Formats: sequence, structure tokens, C-alpha cells
Amino acid sequence: MLFKLQGFPNEKVNGSALHQIMKKPQTAMRKDRKEEPLYNLDIFLRYLQEKNPINTTLSEQEHLGCTVTSIMAFSTLRLIEIHRAKATKQEKGAWTIQTSKFKGIGYDVSLTFRPLSNKSVCPTTWISSWLARRSKENRNKCLWWLQSKGKEETYEEMSKAVHMVMKAVGINKKETVTSIRKASITKGIDQGATKQEIDRFSMHADGSGIVQGHYDMNLNDKIRERLSNFE
Repeated sequence: MLFKLQGFPNEKVNGSALHQIMKKPQTAMRKDRKEEPLYNLDIFLRYLQEKNPINTTLSEQEHLGCTVTSIMAFSTLRLIEIHRAKATKQEKGAWTIQTSKFKGIGYDVSLTFRPLSNKSVCPTTWISSWLARRSKENRNKCLWWLQSKGKEETYEEMSKAVHMVMKAVGINKKETVTSIRKASITKGIDQGATKQEIDRFSMHADGSGIVQGHYDMNLNDKIRERLSNFE
């Protein structure tokens, strides 16, 4: 538009010369997409397996960190989505997590975790033990209610709790909480899951709305079971 106002003919405005002129600014605006070093999800699973038998002795913050880490590893939900989640107990030891996703196409999400063969790393085990810390009068409080503080945990403090777990397993402090989600997806791919399966499991924003909102529950159970296996 600026070139036209200055009297440049249309063929020059839309021609190759303009593309050459704009190439440098456009190049400068592009994001540099680097390969990100990822750690193996199994280091978290080993830690959860080690801590589960003694979960009643963990500090409230560490217990919170382990519970959130387990949910993130087996659902690939983002931390903000886990923070606003609600949990409902189902039959046969299952738990349903309900939350909202606002990144990309906004929609409500309902995930059902069923007991895995390796119960020590399973979200159902960690959610149950986390809620068991409460006194009777606080049983109906929100999912991330803190018994010690008498209030719901903040997003910032939840992030610190997960970072405590990351530090305990030797993860560089520069790594973000989101890297747990990426490690889970990477392990799924390494185990042979297809792109479509991973898109369904991770509810990827680039997938279709139908796949995101109504993903294959049986498929996700199979992926979670495979993820829970490690040497």
C-alpha cells in the first residue's frame, strides 16, 4: 500500500523486486527452530516408582510435584491445564480429570486414567494418595487444596513443586516443566506410535477438532500402558 501511494506501478509493487526487498525483514522475523535436547521420560518414572512406597512421608510440596508429574507424563496436559483441573473418582480405581484447553482451538477435555500394570507410576495411584492426605472436613475441596496452608495451591507454587522433582532427578534447571510433556511424546514415538496416534494422545493443536475432542480412549490406554514400562 505504501509503494502504491508513492506512485509505483502495480507490476513493480507486486513484482520480484519487492519480494527481494522484503526477503531480509521476513527472514529476520522468522523464529529460529532449534533441536531441543530431551531427556528420557524413564528417569521420572523411576523416581515416582521409588517414592510411591513412601508417599505418606513426602512433604506436601514433593507429593504435589510427584502427582502433577505423573498426570503430565501420562496425559501430556500442560501445567496450566492441570492446575485448573477437577478430579472425579470412577469405578475400578479409575479417575477422570476434567479441564479446559485454551491453546489453539479452545475446548473442554475429559481424561480417564485407569490403573496401569505399574501402579507405582500410575496417575490413579498418585491422585488417590494426594487426596488421602486431607482431613475429613477438606475432602470436598478443590483438587489442589493444600492441607498445610488451608487454601488452593497457586500455579506458581505448583510449578516450583514440579521443578523440585526435576531437580531431584538431575534435570538442568534451565529446562521448563513443558519438557516433561515433550519427553512423554518422544517416548511414545520411540515405541512405535504413529503420528496420528500421537496427535490423539497429545490432543495436538494441529489435529482436527474432532480428533482433539473425541480421541480414542482405548488407544490412549494402550499408549499409557506402554509408557509405564521401563527397565
